[in-house]
Amino acid sequence: MRTILFFISGRLPCRIISDAGRPYLERYYLFTLFGVRVYLHRFVDSDPDRGLHDHPWPWALSLILSGWYYEQTRAGTKIVRWFNALIGDSFHRVILPRDLGVHECWTIFAHRARRTKEWGFLRDKGQLGRVYTAHKPGADDQWWKRAARGHAEPQRMPR
Repeated sequence: MRTILFFISGRLPCRIISDAGRPYLERYYLFTLFGVRVYLHRFVDSDPDRGLHDHPWPWALSLILSGWYYEQTRAGTKIVRWFNALIGDSFHRVILPRDLGVHECWTIFAHRARRTKEWGFLRDKGQLGRVYTAHKPGADDQWWKRAARGHAEPQRMPR
């Protein structure tokens, strides 16, 4: 399955999401239909440990195709093996269990195409508790129209 997903993703518009130059998510655009945007995601590392984050959409769905991950939330940590549903105010962090031999996780990720709010991070500030910090948005609307295909993306992780 992973070989097929790698082959397909090589032909799709690709966006590498990194932290401090270290890729952790490869996002491949599939389509937008009836106000829903759909991507193929390949997690190649955990979300950076910079706090839990929310999303700018009212909902998002994730269907696991290969691999699995831990999801850290305000309520604790759970294993996500098949499916995950998020609402816009769900704060979470994806943790790839590399120490257990899981080096990637492929998902189909769908969300409402139009953003409805800002998004950001809940960061632990000691005695202050968790403090919300808004993400500084970039000009990323319709990035797939000018993105390289996966096979031509130099930061894409090998199989």
